[in-house]
Amino acid sequence: MLETLEQIATIFGEEKISFDHYSKILKIGLSVKELGQIPQTQDKVTVGDVNRSKTHKVKTVFVIGVNDGVFPSIHTSEGFFNDKDRQNLKEQNFELAKGTREKMYEENFNIYKVFSTAEEKLYISYSSSDSDGKALRKSLLISKIKRIFPNLLEKDKLKDEVLTKTITFSKLLNNHENPDWNEVFRWYEDNERKKLDSALRGLKYTNVPCKINNENIRKLYGNVLKTSVSKLESYRSCPFSYFLKYGLRVSEKEKLDVKPIDTGSFMHDIIDRFFKIIKDNNKNVKEVTDSQIKEIVEVIVQEKTNYNGKFTLTAKYRTLVQRLIRVVTSSLKYIIESLRESEFDVLETEAVFDTNKDSTYQPIEMELDDGRKVSIIGKIDRIDIAKMPDGKYIRVIDYKSSTKDIDLNKVISGLQLQLITYADAICENDNVFPSGALYFTLLEPKIAQRNLGKEEIENLLKENYRMNGLVLADINVIKAMDTSLESGKSNKIPVTLNKNGEISFSKSRTLTRSEFENLQRYTNKIIREISKQILRGDISLTPYYTQKEKSTPCQYCAYKSICQFNSKFKNNDYRYIPNDKKEEVLKKIKDIQINE
Repeated sequence: MLETLEQIATIFGEEKISFDHYSKILKIGLSVKELGQIPQTQDKVTVGDVNRSKTHKVKTVFVIGVNDGVFPSIHTSEGFFNDKDRQNLKEQNFELAKGTREKMYEENFNIYKVFSTAEEKLYISYSSSDSDGKALRKSLLISKIKRIFPNLLEKDKLKDEVLTKTITFSKLLNNHENPDWNEVFRWYEDNERKKLDSALRGLKYTNVPCKINNENIRKLYGNVLKTSVSKLESYRSCPFSYFLKYGLRVSEKEKLDVKPIDTGSFMHDIIDRFFKIIKDNNKNVKEVTDSQIKEIVEVIVQEKTNYNGKFTLTAKYRTLVQRLIRVVTSSLKYIIESLRESEFDVLETEAVFDTNKDSTYQPIEMELDDGRKVSIIGKIDRIDIAKMPDGKYIRVIDYKSSTKDIDLNKVISGLQLQLITYADAICENDNVFPSGALYFTLLEPKIAQRNLGKEEIENLLKENYRMNGLVLADINVIKAMDTSLESGKSNKIPVTLNKNGEISFSKSRTLTRSEFENLQRYTNKIIREISKQILRGDISLTPYYTQKEKSTPCQYCAYKSICQFNSKFKNNDYRYIPNDKKEEVLKKIKDIQINE
C-alpha cells in the first residue's frame, strides 16, 4: 500500500485531483501489485535465481543449467570505467557500482551458498545442447565437484535430448527404433501423426532405380538394338543416365548458345567439306598450298554462316567465327603436311556406317546369345590407307576439339571403344590390316616460351599438332606414317625411335600385331556385354570414377537432380576405373582371350 501511495505522490506531486479520479488511480495501482504471503503448507517448491534467492535451509536443492559460461557467468564488459579506474576512484571516496572482479567474487560466493543450502540432497544438471540442437559444454564446476567426490556417478537421461519440437523430432528420426524413445514416438503419433508418417516414409526412400521389365524393354528397343558406339560408351559411363537420355529421351530445354559441341561440329564440317572440294576438283591433297587452304576454308565458312544465322547474330559470334577460321586453317596445314610426309593417302572422310544410300559401310551387326541383334551405326572422321609389301594397311583418325588420347584402362572398362571398333569393322570389310587408331586435336596451340626463332616455333607447333593414340609396332608401318623419321621423337605420331632407328617402346604408344588383334576381339566382346545389359533392363546407378584423373560423369551430368546420386547413400556406388600400366592392361586382355 505504501509503495502505491509513494508512486502516486512521485507522479502527481502537488497536482489537485477529484476524489473519483484519485480512487481510480489507486485501484489501478493496487491491481498491478502482487501480495506476498506466508506459505500455508509445510512442503513447497521455491524457484529462484542464484544471486537473488535468500539463503535458508531446505531439504533438497536442484541446480539446473550448470553450463560453461552460464554458471558461473562470464563477465567481459567492465563498462566505461575498467576495474583499475574503479579502484582509483574508490580510494578517492567515490561510490561506484561493482566491477567485474567484485561481481565474480560475489557470484562465486552465492554459488557456494546454494551448494551448501541443501540439508539432505543436492541435484546438479547441465544441458547437452541448446534450443537449436547445438552442443553445449558443462561447467568447470562439474569437474571440481567430481574431484572432491571421486565416487560420484553422472547420469545421462533421455530427457537431455528432448528440447523443442523441431530438434526433438530430428533426434527421434535417428532413434525411432530405440525402445527408450517409445514415449516420445507416441507423443508425435498423437500430436503430429501426418508429419511423422511422412518422415518415416522418407527414411525408407531409396534412389536406386528398379530393373526394367522385358515388356517395357521391347517397347523401348524392340528385338534389334539400334545404337552407336558413343551411346554404348555412354551406357558404360552411367547406365541410369543412358536410360534417361536414350530410353526416355529426357532433354534440357535448348538455348540459343554456342557450346563446345557446336564449335567442334562446326570445325568437323569445315574439314570434311574441304576434303570433298579437293576430291571433286581432282586435286592431290598433298599438293595443296597454305594459301589455297586458307582460301578454301574462307569460302566454306562463308557458305556455312549464310545458312546458320546463329554465328552472325552478334559481334561476339562473328569474332568466334574468325577464330575458328584461324584454328581450322592452322589444323589443316599440319594435317596436309603429315600426309605429305607419309605414304598414307586419304581413303574416306566422314565415313558413315548406316543403311542409307550415302553410307560408306553397312552397320556393324552382332547377334547375341538370346537371338536378339545389335545394329551399330556411326561415322569416323577420316580413314587413311597405304600399300605395303605384305598388304594394305589402314589407320582411323578422329578429330577432337579437346586434347584426347587412348587410355587402355578406359578401353577395357568400355569407355573408349570407338576407334578400335571402327578399325576392326573396316579391316573386316576391306580385308586390310590395322596400323593405327589416332586422335588429331583441333586446338590453337599456345607457346609460352619467349625469344624463339622461326624454326623453333615451327617445331613446337608441329609437336602440339602431333596425333595421339595407338600405332602398330612395325618399323615399316611407322616410317610409312612419318617418312622424315630416322631417329628421335616423331612430330606426327606418338612414336620415338632410338639412335639405331629401332622403336623405343618405353617412349612410344605402340601395340604388336597380336596385341592389336586381342584388343579388336575384346572390344567386340564388351560391346556384346553392354548390349546384353541394356536389353536386360539394367539401369543401375553406377557412374564411373577414374582414379587417374579423379573425375566422374556426375560433374557435368544434366540429370543430377533426377538421380540424386550420393556416394554416402546406401547402394550408391561408383564403378572405379583402375590406373594400371599399359603392360598390365594388355595382359588382362590377353588372359580374357585365353580363358575364352
